[in-house]
Amino acid sequence: MAVCVYNYGDETTDGDLIRRICGGIYDSYDLYRDSERDNLAYRMMKQNLSAEKGLVITSTVSNFGRNKAEILKELKWMLRHHVTLAIARYPVTCQIDSMTNTIALKTLINVFEDLMNDPAFEIRSGSNAKGGRKKINFPENWYELYPKWTAKRITAVEFMKEAGVRKGTFYHLVKEYQTLLSASMQTIRL
Repeated sequence: MAVCVYNYGDETTDGDLIRRICGGIYDSYDLYRDSERDNLAYRMMKQNLSAEKGLVITSTVSNFGRNKAEILKELKWMLRHHVTLAIARYPVTCQIDSMTNTIALKTLINVFEDLMNDPAFEIRSGSNAKGGRKKINFPENWYELYPKWTAKRITAVEFMKEAGVRKGTFYHLVKEYQTLLSASMQTIRL
């Protein structure tokens, strides 16, 4: 079983929580960490989980999307793919036996479905609350162009032209993308 720890932004999942949930059953886990700009690590984690059953440990359900609809969609995906989900904020989900966890996940999905149209039930927005410039998302074709550029099949100028970004933005995104890739590839031993 794949054991994955997913962190979003600056948050961290407490090591004691991870050891308590895993209970010495698993000797290692993969850490996936996303910045507030992209969800590359999350997508990589989902690909790895598609290949086998897995356990995902995270601090809060809001890590799975920018709004209620995205979070609900991801919770349903985890249920369909038989992913055991341990959310620190909801201790009942930290029971990793499959029956209890499935019931907790179904209950969480039902609550989200009931609260979808309730304006008092809000999840973080994509806006930058700290002020300043709006963050630029990776262009749609970034994930196709980046491997070509690193393999030297296209030049940086061609990459910028096809992606529709300026030189400064391009190098800023490259730096952030490389940081995301290296952070998402970390494997930590318990």
